Amino acid sequence: MHTHFALDFDGTISPVDTTDLLLAAFADPGWEDIEAEWRAGRIGSRECLSRQVALIRARPQDLHAVLAGVTLDPDFIRFATAAWLRRATLSVVSDGFDLAIVHLLHAHGIDLPVVSNRMIQVGADGWRAEFSTQGERCGSGTCKCAAVPADRRVILIGDGRSDFCLARKADFVLAKGELAAFCAAQGIPHRKIAGFADALSFITSRDRPVMPALSSFTRPQFEDLHA
Repeated sequence: MHTHFALDFDGTISPVDTTDLLLAAFADPGWEDIEAEWRAGRIGSRECLSRQVALIRARPQDLHAVLAGVTLDPDFIRFATAAWLRRATLSVVSDGFDLAIVHLLHAHGIDLPVVSNRMIQVGADGWRAEFSTQGERCGSGTCKCAAVPADRRVILIGDGRSDFCLARKADFVLAKGELAAFCAAQGIPHRKIAGFADALSFITSRDRPVMPALSSFTRPQFEDLHA
């Protein structure tokens, strides 16, 4: 059984949250009040994102112009290449939006499977959010648990609240920010990282300091990452 890396996008592959970036640039200021409701747990991710996206007024070219200033983690392509060479598979699993994710990946010459929410244009400058049919009982816009393969060992790389559910089910987590604190508090096997330079070190290092935590990996499976 080989390894699959499930990659969060906003705050992970992209150092900035592209959804918040677009909302700050083009939405009515009320989007921040909706965000506060979500962070307080009064509404779920789907309701939050639906209401926020409906507040955006911008043409597609305006959105793309703002996204043009977004850079990706400088070590992400090196990490992805190293993972592919070790026969791992990768996919982006995000509670963000395809309009930003696919646009930015392609702008940097990256072609990866993406499972995310969708922004659908309404009229000249209006937008609405659409969500996957998977995980209808999941409060997130994208059910990350339903988006990863069941026949592979899963390593999650993420940074925030949308990753909490999958972190509980993944075989191991490479965690930034809020996700690292969550994993520590919940006793979830993980390594805290600052970015993809650390993730690259994880799969190329030969001292295997994480082996005790990766109890679900047999030695040959973990060797696949060091081939």
